[in-house]
Amino acid sequence: MILSGVLATLWGMRFAIYVPSFGSSLGDPSVLVSLAVAAEEAGWDGFFLWDHVVVPDEPVVADVWVTLGAVAARTSSITLGPLVTSLGRRRPWKVALEASTLQRLSGGRLVLGVGAGVPQDYSPFGERVSRAVAMSEGVELVRALLSGEPVEHRGEVFAVSGVRFAPVEVPIWVGGVWPREVPFRAAALASGVVPATFGPGGLVVLSPADAARVKADFVASGGPAGGEVALWGGASLPEGVREYEEAGVTWLLTDGGARDVEELRAFVAAGPPSGV
Repeated sequence: MILSGVLATLWGMRFAIYVPSFGSSLGDPSVLVSLAVAAEEAGWDGFFLWDHVVVPDEPVVADVWVTLGAVAARTSSITLGPLVTSLGRRRPWKVALEASTLQRLSGGRLVLGVGAGVPQDYSPFGERVSRAVAMSEGVELVRALLSGEPVEHRGEVFAVSGVRFAPVEVPIWVGGVWPREVPFRAAALASGVVPATFGPGGLVVLSPADAARVKADFVASGGPAGGEVALWGGASLPEGVREYEEAGVTWLLTDGGARDVEELRAFVAAGPPSGV
């Protein structure tokens, strides 16, 4: 959209709505699709969803890939994707096929966020795979499957033989808890990083100085110097957008701190910041 393009030119920073896909309201895929449509209309640059199968004490969960397919069909310009999907749980070949399909459906607007995942998505189903190894090996396998070349892979977790998918370009962002090493295990195969830091009270919003260290860790681990850094701002966008931009942050993600879906709708409709 024009407004989104103006803001991106103004800031060099992009702003996105980032929400979970579970609960009595946000577990409804039609609600999520309507929020994505409203975000595009209001000039937000991106719309991203959490990706879980099991949420403790919450049985209402929307499948992210099905929902994003509907988002892609109902929008035309907003960037979209899962942040993040677990390659050990979803399986790299299934993720590659889903990502290829969604990238073609959306006209090239998909960003594929990948991570190790959380125990609650594994243990109820008897899964015992090393989540960290599955992530790093899985990124390599997804990239190979999307390259258009025949794939022969024998790894610690996955084995693929004689498979060839059509070539489709899909940007991959690696995510995880910083300063642990897991988000950076596959940095050399990624085009961006989605760090998160947690304290006793929950999410900790990284300072510009910490964000600069994340960027340095990502590059030192093999990530591109011009790669994306998507910072989860939690309930609100942090002050000092220029400082974050100077630190190498390229995306700021937020849910606006909305306590219910109507508050979230109002926050989305207000649009991204026009000056901070």
